[in-house]
Amino acid sequence: MINILIMIIYIILSVSGLILFKLGSNSLQFAINTKGILNLQISFISIIGMASYIVSFFTYLILVSKNNLTFLVPIMTGIGYIMIITASAFILKEKIALLSLIGCIIILIGVILVAYQGK
Repeated sequence: MINILIMIIYIILSVSGLILFKLGSNSLQFAINTKGILNLQISFISIIGMASYIVSFFTYLILVSKNNLTFLVPIMTGIGYIMIITASAFILKEKIALLSLIGCIIILIGVILVAYQGK
């Protein structure tokens, strides 16, 4: 049960990190000035997104250390992909193609099969 909770936390942190970074990336500026010094300006939203994504990485390490990769990775990758598409559609107002929706359904079926096999 605790592993499922950690998986949910990982997916939420990972997806929110990517979405927040994308939201804040409109003001991202990257340049090298005439003295060769790197000038990088990142918005606060992007920094929060990066922090969330970094915490998700450490959460992922915890999960990997305690679970079978053949069970863990397909489930978290599939659910994460579906959540990113969903968040992109609702939060970022991105258009989702019909083939992407069909792909999500196929991924969901695969996640269910892997989860069922893992029991």
